[in-house]
Amino acid sequence: MTCRAVRRDEVRAAIKRAMRLGVWFRLDPLKRTVLELAVRALDFIKSSILIQIFEELLDLIHPNRRLLREAWEIGFKIVRRRVEQALIFGNKKAVEWLKNKKLIMAYGLSYLNTPPFYRTEI
Repeated sequence: MTCRAVRRDEVRAAIKRAMRLGVWFRLDPLKRTVLELAVRALDFIKSSILIQIFEELLDLIHPNRRLLREAWEIGFKIVRRRVEQALIFGNKKAVEWLKNKKLIMAYGLSYLNTPPFYRTEI
């Protein structure tokens, strides 16, 4: 998990959206209470545990978010391996591939859409 701070208004907006969509009550009551208290008491959320709860709320609001995050992680691993291979062969411009978001997502989604029988280990 990355070290990032979440602002109060981001959490408040996510809670409002979750209430509108009806997913707020799917979240564990203890987690709901923690998020409500964080909105009231904190300007920024820096705790990794609170950010993890916030991420869980965002996953409920946006169901495809988890899939896209998994595709990003897998795609980044694949692109990193391809860059290492390209550097071995002398292609120094291959490092720029790590900055190409579309390439990373394409590799990740392609891997996820491949049937499990044909997938290789990452």
